[in-house]
This record gives sequence, structure tokens and C-alpha cells, in this order.
Amino acid sequence: MLDAVRLAALLLLVGAPALAQHAPDAMPAAAGQPTLAAQRYPQPVQVGSLLRRQVLRPVEEQNVLGRVASVVRRGDGTVLIVVDARGAGLGGVLGLGRRMVAVPVAAVSLLGEHVALTGFSPEQLHALPDFAPAGTQPIPANETIQVGLTRPFH
Repeated sequence: MLDAVRLAALLLLVGAPALAQHAPDAMPAAAGQPTLAAQRYPQPVQVGSLLRRQVLRPVEEQNVLGRVASVVRRGDGTVLIVVDARGAGLGGVLGLGRRMVAVPVAAVSLLGEHVALTGFSPEQLHALPDFAPAGTQPIPANETIQVGLTRPFH
């Protein structure tokens, strides 16, 4: 595990100049997500380690947009991160209601112990329809998926 952390840190340091060219407030368009995800040094991550992590907006303030509720796979193989956007201004009152939305795994990246939503602005996230699990299968907690890395924005 420690070697994986060192490798991730090394990859982050080597890629820092390329990442520095990305303006924090200029989130990439949804159409370019697969290409952008490949540039974020995808790492193998067990699904269970993503669950309940805070989902942040990758800007200096790092607003909390919600938490990872689950990871699912559509029939076409697309992996989606389901975000519980409770209390993020996207649904619910005083954290009592829940609004679940799904974003492609290419739209998120690891930011330390958090998940950064790098492919959607809060406005785009708010415009997403509520997640409907029909046509998806939950990915088991012990299964490994690929998730990119990002650097802190402060």
C-alpha cells in the first residue's frame, strides 16, 4: 500500500506542470472526459474505498458537493459514480432530503482522501436528472476500477 502511495505521489509530481495549465474554475466539457481522464494518471482503486468519500469542487474553496453513495455499471459498461448531493444545495432541506445524481467516473479524480468533481460545474451537477438505478448494476466493494488523480488547488 505504501509503495502505491509513493508511486501516486511521484506521478503527481512528474505531471504537475501539465496539471498546472488547467485553470481551476474552467471545468472541462463533458464531451472530453475520457481523454481528460486518461491524462490524470488513472490508478486502480477498490470501489469500497470510494464509498462515503466527500465529493469536492476542485477550486481553492473546495466546496463539498456531496458524498459518494455507490458505484454502478450501466449495461454498456460505463462506470458511474453516484453522488448523494444532500445538503449541497442540490436537494433536501437541512440535510433531511436526498438527491442522488450519477456522473461518469471520467468526471471525477482522487484528491487525497476526497473525490474531486472535475468534469461538471455545480450548475451542471444541479441540472442532472435524479439517478434512476434501472439498467445499472452495483459494482461490488472489492472490485477495482480506474480513477484519475488531481492535485490540490490551494
